[in-house]
Amino acid sequence: MDASKKQREPVAFKSLAELKRFIRPGVEFKTVSHANHADMVGLTRVVTTVQTVGFYSKIKDQPEHPFSTCNHGKGFYTDFGKAGNYIFDGTTVKVKDTRKQDRGVIYELEFYDREQNMEETMMDRKMVNFIKEQYPPGTRIRLNSMDDPYAPILPGTEGEVDFVDDAGQLHMKLDNGRSLALIPGEDSFTVLPPKLTTLKLYMPLTADLYERNEYGDFDDSSTLLEGRELRGYQDQITAALVKNRMPEETERGLMHWYDEADSVDRKVRSAVFTVEKRDRQLWGVAECRVAGELSDTELETLKEYLTGQASDGWGEGFEQREISMDDGGELYVHFWNSDEWSIQTEQELFTPKLAEGLPELCFSTLPGTGELICIKRGESGYYPSDWSTDDPAQNRELADYNNERLGVTQAQRLAMECGSMHGWDVPGADPSAYQQTEPQMGGMNLG
Repeated sequence: MDASKKQREPVAFKSLAELKRFIRPGVEFKTVSHANHADMVGLTRVVTTVQTVGFYSKIKDQPEHPFSTCNHGKGFYTDFGKAGNYIFDGTTVKVKDTRKQDRGVIYELEFYDREQNMEETMMDRKMVNFIKEQYPPGTRIRLNSMDDPYAPILPGTEGEVDFVDDAGQLHMKLDNGRSLALIPGEDSFTVLPPKLTTLKLYMPLTADLYERNEYGDFDDSSTLLEGRELRGYQDQITAALVKNRMPEETERGLMHWYDEADSVDRKVRSAVFTVEKRDRQLWGVAECRVAGELSDTELETLKEYLTGQASDGWGEGFEQREISMDDGGELYVHFWNSDEWSIQTEQELFTPKLAEGLPELCFSTLPGTGELICIKRGESGYYPSDWSTDDPAQNRELADYNNERLGVTQAQRLAMECGSMHGWDVPGADPSAYQQTEPQMGGMNLG
């Protein structure tokens, strides 16, 4: 028997979300019953256009039918409505009448999968794959026009692609909070350049300072300055960095010299060396403007390239150019050195490095007041506890009781107290430092 002659079975659904994912151009369905349109019952309709809030359909093989020519030729419009308006009864989709108090069923539908021959299927698949390649998730789009009276979106509205479905529709997350499905070739839109974010890569900074002697001549030897000593020279170093940028680097900075036509070159629009004060010292910084997000592999590739620029490329030339000081001295700044040098992201370098074995939180008491407090892992300071009483002794008992209930040992409590006061990278923030300490019950130790 010819496959095209076989009786197709309707498709069963369990939710509106499942139904929405199924409905796409070419899908056929029938109206089983309709309280207002008896003339629609039994007619096979074909989905023509799908939007986020509804879809259009026409009567199969009847282009001149009134239901096919309505809405300026787009066909009959069906609004999705809310999930609570649906009853999914096996293969029958029942829709409630929201305009009546009893909310009885106004119509019932049955859906059938789209009929395609093998050639059509292959062509559709190729086109959908092409669309997915052209509009990956995150692609920025500005809507120019959209002929949809049921879901008007103002021209100029912008958003980004969330995903492309199997029908080739672009499901958008708009900046105004709405969602929308765009149809390439039918809706008019413009692809925008991706939003750029700043990625900072930090590296230790050193410099040689040459000072003049009492005769006005430079000393033969220099003074090595590290990050802490360089804080007072930030303005002079920044000015020298800007002065020494080459005209070719105006647009992309160091990425002008990147010679690989890969994803790093496409994503990293610019990179420049600068300096920044963090944690009471001056750091060398590669400040990068990035489109989208870098994968781990792309980030490592970028780090390797900038390391080469710091050591043998741009940085090698810069460290040979003097920076004149107000007192007549000269400063030679190094973005790279051979001693424990590294290049790290902000998160890698400045996020507190926590010792193993620290609990998420613990209880303690404040010295002096005896107030019951909570300490959270990795956070400075403390949080007052709602369980605190006016009795310091009772608060110490509560601290011990709650810590025991949470499985927090005395060593862990002591480490948490130290970390909250002195930083989480100090030796005292490691529970192993207290393993031989005699048990000490109660509150914080300021020693």
